Amino acid sequence: MIAFDTETHLIRQGVLAPRLVCLTWDDGESHDILLREEAIDWMHAMLDIGEELVGHNVAFDMGVMAAADPTLLPKIFAAYEKGLIKDTRIREKLLFLAQGRLTYDFVNKRRASFSLASLVEHHFSINISATKKGEDIWRLRYAELDGVALDDWPLEALSYALDDARWTHQVYVNQCRDFISEGERYGGPHGIRNEDEQVRAAWGLHLMSVWGIRTDPVAVASLEERLLPKVAAMRNKLEAAGLARLKKVKGEMKLSKDMKAIRARVTKSYAAQNKKPPRTEKGAVSTSRATLVDSGDALLQEFASENSAEKILTTYLPVLQAGTEAPLNPGYDTLKESGRTSSFRPNIQNVPRMGGVRECFVPRPGHVFVAADYSTLELCALAQACLDLLGYSYMADAINDGQDLHLAIAAQLLNMDYEDAVLARKAGDKEVKEHRQLAKALNFGLPGGLGAETFCKFAKSYGVSLEEEYAVSLKKHWLSAWPEMREYFDHVSGLSPFGNDFTVVQLRSGRHRGGTNYTAGCNTYFQGLAADGAKEAIWRVAKECFTSGSVLAQCRPVAFIHDELILEVPEASVDAAARLLCTIMQEAMEIYIPDVKIGVEAVAMARWYKNAEPVFEDGMLVPWTPEA
Repeated sequence: MIAFDTETHLIRQGVLAPRLVCLTWDDGESHDILLREEAIDWMHAMLDIGEELVGHNVAFDMGVMAAADPTLLPKIFAAYEKGLIKDTRIREKLLFLAQGRLTYDFVNKRRASFSLASLVEHHFSINISATKKGEDIWRLRYAELDGVALDDWPLEALSYALDDARWTHQVYVNQCRDFISEGERYGGPHGIRNEDEQVRAAWGLHLMSVWGIRTDPVAVASLEERLLPKVAAMRNKLEAAGLARLKKVKGEMKLSKDMKAIRARVTKSYAAQNKKPPRTEKGAVSTSRATLVDSGDALLQEFASENSAEKILTTYLPVLQAGTEAPLNPGYDTLKESGRTSSFRPNIQNVPRMGGVRECFVPRPGHVFVAADYSTLELCALAQACLDLLGYSYMADAINDGQDLHLAIAAQLLNMDYEDAVLARKAGDKEVKEHRQLAKALNFGLPGGLGAETFCKFAKSYGVSLEEEYAVSLKKHWLSAWPEMREYFDHVSGLSPFGNDFTVVQLRSGRHRGGTNYTAGCNTYFQGLAADGAKEAIWRVAKECFTSGSVLAQCRPVAFIHDELILEVPEASVDAAARLLCTIMQEAMEIYIPDVKIGVEAVAMARWYKNAEPVFEDGMLVPWTPEA
């Protein structure tokens, strides 16, 4: 096993795989530092002999090497496929996840961090953070040494580069020890489960980030033009209500919140509902987004909305404007508690819902977007989890019979036969439509073990308002439709015979999630199963795009949104690329959900539209266009 690290020019927008300056390696006995050309030769040699290579956030270093010499790409993919690429960052996250410390490190009483400096401090109680921070540190200055002979390098520059590889090696070795928590054994050769799959997914996601996604300057300018009057109107409302005032900051007028006035209004609005307002840990009246949304006060709700014109103009529009000049490079966190991913800078997985924002994202000239999405994936995963844990699932039977699960629940609530409900929906029956929307809230909310009060809040996100008493009745109907769920909830409850500390062992992958609560435990089985299948799809699609001779060789993944993959596809290859993409995604998911029918549907579009639908001409998929 050899640990390695690269030093490069600085990352900048549109360049997430910057120019390589040097590579350092360490195998525990020897170490070396290699300049650009020697580093490329060394990587070829290591991949050719099948050496196990370890890095910290290794996808970045592999991206740098592939950019330095694209002929390395097929060798890198082959090494990933054989499990020869390891990542100390992902290993540490898996260890922390198993011990319930992934978000908050209860041992050290702080938010968990997975930088190399944090890992060194955790494993060896040595603080190396001083070498990582500051304006004049060598980590940010290696471009100055590009082309300079090693004999002329400052000692500090040599030491810093070599230390990163050395510490990565030592951390990896220490991670191979057994760690015991709550009677469970983690670490060691067999304790870190699901590592190779997570590392492969991280590589696919990183390549997606490196390629990036563009925005349309005309659409961005149009969005700004529409936002400005809305923001002005909102500011006027807030000023008139005494909740905010305009202040000049660096010559620019900005909205300044009056927190005292906002708290007073929150208190009043909750009192009108005969409720006490939520409070912070320090006892003050909360002004969080959730508190404002639940206040029942229309102005506070508008002010809190993530979809508000004010928020989009100040936080999201600058990002969209930057994307008109160079590709945006959304980052991805490969592993969250449930097994799913998250996105950042910008959060491409949570784009504001306001019309006109999504439409700013466009493919490169001569290309279109092809987006493929799994159909009701989490319910398919839930049905598979019940089959695995209990041996039966009415939900699985309904899916495999081709039923619409939401319509099935709606039919039961209306005391109708399923076939009659299908006909009524086709005829535009309003009552069936309303009850199907209610059924969506039931099918997507109740599997997480929500109580009546929490479910009522959840249902609001589906436009459904419920009283708690009615919610209890609805749950009984839902459980009679899917009787396996009673046993499923009993199984999850049994994972924690004492108190509220659950450990879930993920189906198929064997990944551990420790120290969680009941509702998170309920969600983890099926969310984790769906996430693992989606990550397998990311890996397979990336491999097809970057190493195959198929139609996808000319395509590039640009975004991953939980259950959906978006590719840039040449205009002439839309139908063939979409069909192959759907096949790959379906086969990947069937590894994790083998007994429930998996559906994948693709759409093509000239820009990113939320409501795009498949359109066919002569049996061939063509780009969807909105009505005028």
